Amino acid sequence: MKVLVTGHNGYVGKVLTKILSEKKIDVVGCDINYFPAAFDNELYDIQNLNTDIRNISLEDLKGIDGVIHLAGLSNDPLGELNPQLTHEINFISSVKLAKLSKKAGVKRFLFSSSCSTYGKNSDIVNENSNLDPLTEYAKSKVSSENEILEMTDESFCPTILRNATVFGYSSSLRLDLVVNNLTASAFVTGKVKLLSDGTAWRPLLHVEDMSRAFLKIIESPEDSVKGEIFNVGNNNDNYRVREIAEKVEEIVPNSKIEFSDNSNKDSRSYKVDFEKIKNNLGYKTIWSLEKGIKQLHECFEKEKFTEDDFNNRKFYRLKQLNWLIENNKLNKDLVFK
Repeated sequence: MKVLVTGHNGYVGKVLTKILSEKKIDVVGCDINYFPAAFDNELYDIQNLNTDIRNISLEDLKGIDGVIHLAGLSNDPLGELNPQLTHEINFISSVKLAKLSKKAGVKRFLFSSSCSTYGKNSDIVNENSNLDPLTEYAKSKVSSENEILEMTDESFCPTILRNATVFGYSSSLRLDLVVNNLTASAFVTGKVKLLSDGTAWRPLLHVEDMSRAFLKIIESPEDSVKGEIFNVGNNNDNYRVREIAEKVEEIVPNSKIEFSDNSNKDSRSYKVDFEKIKNNLGYKTIWSLEKGIKQLHECFEKEKFTEDDFNNRKFYRLKQLNWLIENNKLNKDLVFK
C-alpha cells in the first residue's frame, strides 16, 4: 500500500511516518517544512513533495492508495491569526485534496479532525452529538468533515477521525499543547502554570495512540470505516485541566501548581465518549496520562532542557509562524498580515 501523509514532518506526522514505515507501508510525504524538528531522530527515506497542500496536483496523487491528511493550521491561536486564511488552508484546500484524490482513483481518505468541534458541552458527547465549534480552527474542521463525507460512494472511502487533545513525545515536539506545556514548565521553572481556572474538561490522547488509530483505520475493511466518524481516545482519559496539572505536580519533582494572574474560565470544555472506535474496530489506547508525563520528563532530562529551550519559538506553532512572517520567509502567497 502506498500512502500520502500530509504534514509528515510535523508533531503527529513524525510519529505516524515511523509507525507506517515499520509496518512496511510505502509513505510519500507532503510538508512545507515551516516548523523544524526540535530533536534529532531516526530518519526515514521517503519521497517528500515539499509543497504547500494547496498546490498538490492530480499528478502528485498518481499511484497513491490512501491519503492521511494531517496538514493545516494546527491549533486555535494559529487559526485566529487570519480567519480567512484558516478557512482557505484548513477547509478549502482539504476539500480540494479530497476531490483530487477521488479523481485520481485514491481509494482511502483519512481526515484528521478534532474533538474541539464539540466546543462547549456539559454532557458526554459522541459522534452523533451536536457540534458547537467555538474557534476558526474548529469551524474549519466541521466544514471539512461535512464536505468530505458527501463524496462517499462505491469508489471512494473517506473516514473522519475526531482526535482528542494530543500529548507526548515526538521529535517535532510541540509545547503549545496542555500536557506538554505543563510538564515542560514544571521541569524548567518548578511551576505547573495554569493560564485558566483549570475547570474545563479535555479528553487526552498520546501522539503514538493517535498514530496507531490512523494505522488501524487504513488497515480496516472498507465497509467498517467508509463514511464513518470516529472519536479517537479513551473514556478513562477525560480530565479537567486542573487534574492534569495535579498529575504533573505529582510526577515532576519539586514542582507546584501556580495560577496565572490573568487566569479565567476556558469556554472550550467537553467530555467525549470513545466507545465506537473500540467496539467497531477493536481499537484501544496503550498510553496513560501518567506514563506520557513520565516520558516527557525523561526526554527533558536527557536533552538537559532549559528555560531558554522552553521559550524557544521552534516548540510553538504561533511563535514560529510570527518569526517566519517577520523575516519574510513564507511563500509570497501565504500572507497573514
